[in-house]
Amino acid sequence: MFRQFVLRSMLLAGIATNIAFLLINLAPERPHLRARQRVKLLLRATPQTARWVRQNELGEFGFAHDLDIEVVALPSFEDVVARLRKEVTEPSGVILAALDDEHADEVREERLVRAVEDLVPPEELEGLAKGIIPEAAARAKGPDRKLWFLPKRASIDVTAFLRPAVEDAYLHWQLDRPAIEAALREANGRGLPKGYEFEKSPAQWDDYDVFVAGWYWAHHPAPWAKTRLNGDELAGIHPRLALRTGGSDEAVLDLVNGFYRHGLRDRDLGQVDHPAVLDTLQWAALFHKHGLIAHECESAAGCDADSVSGLVRSRRIAYAPISQEDALWVHGGARKDDAWGMDAPSELGFVIRPAGASLELKPDGTVLRQRATHSFLATYLWAIPAKGQQPKLGVQLARFLTQRGLQQREAEALGMLPIRQDLREQYPIYFRLDWMQHLLDASYRQIYRGASAVPSDLVDKDWDQLYTQLHDAVARRPAAETPVTLTAVREAAKKAAANFHPELTRAN
Repeated sequence: MFRQFVLRSMLLAGIATNIAFLLINLAPERPHLRARQRVKLLLRATPQTARWVRQNELGEFGFAHDLDIEVVALPSFEDVVARLRKEVTEPSGVILAALDDEHADEVREERLVRAVEDLVPPEELEGLAKGIIPEAAARAKGPDRKLWFLPKRASIDVTAFLRPAVEDAYLHWQLDRPAIEAALREANGRGLPKGYEFEKSPAQWDDYDVFVAGWYWAHHPAPWAKTRLNGDELAGIHPRLALRTGGSDEAVLDLVNGFYRHGLRDRDLGQVDHPAVLDTLQWAALFHKHGLIAHECESAAGCDADSVSGLVRSRRIAYAPISQEDALWVHGGARKDDAWGMDAPSELGFVIRPAGASLELKPDGTVLRQRATHSFLATYLWAIPAKGQQPKLGVQLARFLTQRGLQQREAEALGMLPIRQDLREQYPIYFRLDWMQHLLDASYRQIYRGASAVPSDLVDKDWDQLYTQLHDAVARRPAAETPVTLTAVREAAKKAAANFHPELTRAN
């Protein structure tokens, strides 16, 4: 009897095992057989980038948590904010959203997001931002010092330059020294500073070095430039400096960053006659008057970030500001389907932005106001929607996406600047390509030497419109009418400020 009981038990156990294996084989990738849940992730991204993120970063987390993660690609951060507003009244399963720090206060004040600090046990709080570079970690907190977000990545402007062009200018600029001195003398009454020597490395340049190089390039045919562009022969002489100009956001930030390079700080915003503002406008007028900027960037439409990147990629431009993210795409090494990138990418170099220096000189002939380099640092953040059904799961996903391997992969494939301290300290080990090491070196060095977040008052108080109007009043005139002395620039800026009406500017 006992033997029969044992045999029957073994038979039933075997049948149960076979049934279990049968069920597992129906879904072998999910042996635990829990129901899959669909959730959404909001990104400002192109469809191609969203597809890459879904295929290369989300699979492991989705498998471990039985999730089908839909990546919702939106064209701008304003669209992300609008979607978060909609989620408050019409939740659709969004558990995580990517934002930039410029919109962080907005979503926090409108209570569109939940504080990360409220979603984790106190003992885990300290470890949330551990290992993140301090500049990015600071942007994740609100004025209440509460941790509202988790840092995602960062972006900063550096300078791209062509090595043959810099070498050419370094070897031959003395040929044009008399003309350069005359142009500067018209602006400051003196010419080049006493004891001036052109710096061989663009990493040590200030405004004088940029002017000297720009003058030489604009007045001599470039053996390093392409001879044809879009099927058309290039003229013998072309300006070979590019700036982001016109009405784009990048142009405004480039202009205001010039103020910061010359010593302006957040508390000074809105001032028209600040020395940093006048120094920047005076240099802009001088570059404009002598035609040192690429014709495309001097046109009415101006040059946005994409236009400048295209000019650099064509090798017509020897020196230009560029975000480290765009620099990877220009080089061509960041995309497997665009492996060639620009011609001779080994000739492309990256350094920090130039230091600020006043045209005004001391009685002894040295520079009156010598400042430092500066660049605006954009920090991108992970935010938890206020009405998300599984906010703690969103925190887990954000932490998963900031692990070292994924940050490294994003940097190599998409141009993201890693915000992990270990990658910052050991990038020559984790990134083995020379050109990428140089780019990361310039990026992290820029953060160390001079960087800050974009001030919120710049747009909130219409200072961006004011400063754009000042610039146009000084550096958008016909060359013969362009003011270049400090007195003339101050008067032109003062007149433009008196005629500034934000409502009319915004309407136009």
